Amino acid sequence: MKRTKEAKIYEALSAIIDKRVVEIDKNTYHVLSSDHSKYYTVINEGDLYTSNDNATYWQHYAGYPIIAVMIFQGKLSFDTSILPYFIGVPWHDVNEKNKRDYQKSIDEFLSAIDKVVCDKIIKEINYIIEQFESLPYEVKGNRIKLISTR
Repeated sequence: MKRTKEAKIYEALSAIIDKRVVEIDKNTYHVLSSDHSKYYTVINEGDLYTSNDNATYWQHYAGYPIIAVMIFQGKLSFDTSILPYFIGVPWHDVNEKNKRDYQKSIDEFLSAIDKVVCDKIIKEINYIIEQFESLPYEVKGNRIKLISTR
């Protein structure tokens, strides 16, 4: 399994603060995309997480919907005082504009924020990554059809 991209943590935090994670039943979650065009389906059974987002399905690493569900479930903790900075970030558009150069997208996001707060955000992102990498989990893509909102 590949290492999850740091940018996916940023995207997951936006999904959390924007309340785009919905528990459908005890194992199934829908995560609304940042452009509100589709719902991804995440299924969690024990340590196994499956999702139909592109990162998980095609690149074989945990995409932001899985990370967002883990945060929603309380498996990943952090200082929630950083969350207001993630409200309404259009990650799909930012990533497209930066031609999927995720570091450029992160840099663009952080450039509008005070340095002291940036340092705190980076510290919390690293803390989430450390926790995530220490958890026992398996990630697989699932073939559940995407639910379009349009």
